[in-house]
Amino acid sequence: MNIIQSVRALLGGQPPPQAPTSNVAHAALRRLRTQLARDPNARVSRDPNDLAGLLSFFEDTLAGYPGDSRRRIVGVLRGLAESDDDVAGSLGDLQALCGAGFTLDFTGGSRASKQAEFELEAWSEAIFPEGGGLSGLIANQVGELALAGASSCEWYPERSRRGVAGVAVVPAEEVRIRRDRETQALIHEQSAPGNAVLLHPRTYLYAAPRTAGRSPYGLPLFLASLFALDRKRQLLGAEQRVINLMARSALVRATAPIPPPQDLGCTSVNDPGYDEAVSAYFSDLADVIVSGSANGVYVGPDKTDLQVVPINQTASGAPEITKGNQKRVWGALRTLPFLRGEMDSTTQALAQVTLPIVHAQAVAIQQTVARQLQFGMNLHLALRGIPAQAWVRFTPPASPFALDEARAALFKAQTDEALVRVFGPAWAAQAMRRWDVVTEDADRAPDWWNPGAGPTPPPDTGGSS
Repeated sequence: MNIIQSVRALLGGQPPPQAPTSNVAHAALRRLRTQLARDPNARVSRDPNDLAGLLSFFEDTLAGYPGDSRRRIVGVLRGLAESDDDVAGSLGDLQALCGAGFTLDFTGGSRASKQAEFELEAWSEAIFPEGGGLSGLIANQVGELALAGASSCEWYPERSRRGVAGVAVVPAEEVRIRRDRETQALIHEQSAPGNAVLLHPRTYLYAAPRTAGRSPYGLPLFLASLFALDRKRQLLGAEQRVINLMARSALVRATAPIPPPQDLGCTSVNDPGYDEAVSAYFSDLADVIVSGSANGVYVGPDKTDLQVVPINQTASGAPEITKGNQKRVWGALRTLPFLRGEMDSTTQALAQVTLPIVHAQAVAIQQTVARQLQFGMNLHLALRGIPAQAWVRFTPPASPFALDEARAALFKAQTDEALVRVFGPAWAAQAMRRWDVVTEDADRAPDWWNPGAGPTPPPDTGGSS
């Protein structure tokens, strides 16, 4: 464009024409490459080591345990999960309920969704080899939510930034969270020798299903059980002492005269070895009495007086105390008595009311684990350049009351049919929310799926009835 054309355009009230914007795609690509260059291309979290106690890093505390650090409390819970039968059993039940399997849904074009499905199928087989793949990672993260309060993982990329190379579990008690004063974004750091390692938000996710107040830290699911578990330990110790006393049905009291010095090979009572010889004599006499008491026979020196004192020890009242504390333990661990072997007062009606509570707890944990898995999967798809997004759908825990629930679902469907006749298409949104159906689901249905057509009626042959 020459100068005359520019002047005419200005005088006419129009801006001068600009050069064609054919390089917009190249500019966007350059911006993407610049962003990727700032992203990590390797793992930045670190494994724990023996120097962790030397760190000058602020240790946060929990409101229920103001005199103790979060790191030590979580360490105690981890130890109880390996040594205490109630904690280990409750955690195993929770992992079994949450690990019933999952499926993947994809949003995006049909071609991109197929490509994403194929890519994640191959990728899932190689991820987290130390725990047995994604199933092992799910069980691991369920344990982290119960014992540490958060799902904390770094999905570190390949060196070429063309995909996610693996996942590193960062123990939640090693993570410190602060808030940026300008952007108010949360900054996660891992405690490390000498300083803190900054975890990159592009590759790291801290997901907590339950927090308190303005604290960003997650609360362990089993946190409230510590007091009851400590009392359980004391009760077990006292119970063992009572059992030991009950094993001794009687106390044998023996008296014998002190032997003269000549019988012990001493010259007089002033002999330096006389006292030691007397002590050895009574020690040997006690051994003879103890060894003979098991068979009810005693053979010993003359003039030895034996007196048997009965011991009446009972454990009356102890079962009530132990059972009461046991209920507190089970309540704090979010488990039910019949899941821990207490079958005395369990009825089907009671189980139908209480078991869905355990299932609801498992579903809530599945949602947090699904968020962690989606974070890693979608990061891998983005680095691969696949324009699709993955969504994890966990299989609900299997219910022993499937027939009753099927009847309830049938009644709900019949209710929806009736309300459609009343409200028309306005009820569609309510029904879709109830059954978790989206518009894109119809596009993924196979060609043979046509349940609305119903059975084909037989042809009319014209015969008389």
